[in-house]
Amino acid sequence: MRDHLHRRTFCLALTCGWALPRAGSAQSPDRPLEIGVLPNISARVLLAQYQPMREYLARETGRAVQISTAPSWQAFHQSTLALGYDVVVTGAHLARLAQLDRGYVPLLSYLPNMKGLLAYAGSRPIQRINELGGQTLVLSNPQSLVTFRGLQWLAENGLQRERDYRTINTPTDDSVGNVVLRGDATAAMLSGGEFRAMPEAVRAQLQILTTFAEVPGFIVMASPRLPAADTQAIRQHLLRFATSSDEGRQFFEKSGFTAIREPAPGLMESMDPYVSATRRALTPAG
Repeated sequence: MRDHLHRRTFCLALTCGWALPRAGSAQSPDRPLEIGVLPNISARVLLAQYQPMREYLARETGRAVQISTAPSWQAFHQSTLALGYDVVVTGAHLARLAQLDRGYVPLLSYLPNMKGLLAYAGSRPIQRINELGGQTLVLSNPQSLVTFRGLQWLAENGLQRERDYRTINTPTDDSVGNVVLRGDATAAMLSGGEFRAMPEAVRAQLQILTTFAEVPGFIVMASPRLPAADTQAIRQHLLRFATSSDEGRQFFEKSGFTAIREPAPGLMESMDPYVSATRRALTPAG
């Protein structure tokens, strides 16, 4: 199975111009700076979004920059824990695990916060949450912070998973809309970014029942293997990228993010209630 995952990642590298993570590789000025990005949407969309950041950092640092991802959240987090990236852009709950387990250093956070959405097919409308009773809900990703918060929200409204409704997962985050449109699920739980990443033809046929929560956006983390001077330099480069560069404006236009800033006080610690659930969700089967 591991070899299969590596082959799939290699295909992404060849077709998209992305690089494979080098687990535990030593720092060298002639080695590309490797930025790992959580695969919350398709590799094709991620590549287009992060191209301006790659170009900016390459110019400002005078060093080649690679953008890497993995075929799944689990594989990405395993590469993160193996110190396979110099910098990671990942979910806040995954960032907290990387900090606690491997000493990654929080650098910056993305805005806006991520909205958790419940969407349904316009041709089969639902008006109230309790209409999900006895139905199937499709999850964009069972390991995402949006999902953890969404399942908690449903429980707060009297709907318990497996007792009152069932859930199904999808192999790729941006296919949940098709699952709903086919009628395989009554509604989809997903983030605002995942909703925007859907093809327009799919998105136009969906309606949003509610925004059930807002959770922290992505966190930029530096590997503990990265020299302190490089860590600080990358932080400053990314702040300037976000506030005063043409490439930054392009990045925000492509991605839907609005800012990159210093993490708010207590942000990382606010993820502690999700640590146990995140560990369980990322544990390999068997």
